[in-house]
Amino acid sequence: MSFGLSVILAVLVQAPPAIQIFMPGGTLPPRPIRLILTRDDGRIETVFTDTKGKFQVTGDLIRDADYIVTVESDGATYDTTVATFRIVRGTPVYTTVFLRPFTGKAKTALGVVDVRAIDKDALAAYELGMKALADGQTETAIAQLKRAIKLAPRYLRALNDLGVLYLQLNRLPEAAELFAQAVKLDENFHLAGLNLGVVLHRQGHDKEAVQILAPLYEKDRAMKGLALSYADALVGVAGFTKAEQVLRGALDESTNDNAAQVSLRFKLGVILNRQDRFEEAAVELKKAVTISDTAANAHLLLGATLLQLNRLDEAEKSLLRSYELAGAGAGSAQMFLGQLYLMQQKQAAALKAFEQYLKDVPEAANAVQIKAEIEKLKAATKN
Repeated sequence: MSFGLSVILAVLVQAPPAIQIFMPGGTLPPRPIRLILTRDDGRIETVFTDTKGKFQVTGDLIRDADYIVTVESDGATYDTTVATFRIVRGTPVYTTVFLRPFTGKAKTALGVVDVRAIDKDALAAYELGMKALADGQTETAIAQLKRAIKLAPRYLRALNDLGVLYLQLNRLPEAAELFAQAVKLDENFHLAGLNLGVVLHRQGHDKEAVQILAPLYEKDRAMKGLALSYADALVGVAGFTKAEQVLRGALDESTNDNAAQVSLRFKLGVILNRQDRFEEAAVELKKAVTISDTAANAHLLLGATLLQLNRLDEAEKSLLRSYELAGAGAGSAQMFLGQLYLMQQKQAAALKAFEQYLKDVPEAANAVQIKAEIEKLKAATKN
């Protein structure tokens, strides 16, 4: 029996939500599996299963939302596999993903996809590193991955995965060095190229990021996350026209991928807002929240955009929904609500919103101005 693309979703009695990966044919993976987990508000995380192929969704990743699980092909035993699931508050979910059987010709390039070419001690160190990472032993994982790379300097998977770990830890210079090393070894290792572009953007080196991501986009523009990352870098160099072109092209190619549509339309809304094209931005953001009403960031930006357009009733609805979904994580919604209520001459409501904003975002850059506004409102409401 072949499971192929089968994805079984079953509700269990216990929490937290979990993802279980099976190899083609239904066997457990021989080692931890790397997942790309994409939430419908645009958040993307690279995570690893435990040694039995299981990953528990915990912490701030849990939210009422649609999720996409992407497992990229190892080039030898399974093809890239994509599954979707939804978390609903109070409803534990268990998502089982059967990896697709590999259908291509096995590659032998530099050990990234053909582990048989890698020193056995390096393989063992890599697997120990992945196990340590799955167990939350970050420093042990780093040490073992470094050992794997020392034993096999051309071990691209180890280079990339250690780079991803450094990226998650915000150790950006170290991450960039590893990704650059992997790309230098094999320019066709596109995942490392994408990751290098992401790091350079986060470091503020957008010109260099564009130089890395532009040729990658021309070669493999359907690559998961590439359009968003390339657009981010382009915005960093004021390349708004090209960034919009990239995002609209990705929208045309992802019509059946709701999570991607939400992320792309949100990013397009950001770019259009940067150019004061508020009407167009509102159109894209409304489409995003229509696809997913749980996209808190899209609701927040839509509310701010509608405020610019003086469409106050609609703006209030979007801002309140954003805060309902994300609470303090969407603290800026309270700032915009305060401004909105001032425009409506609702001083008591504005005061409450501004005070809540400072509670949620106490280190806000505009805290001094907001405090001054709060004092004015307190004085006004006493009279």
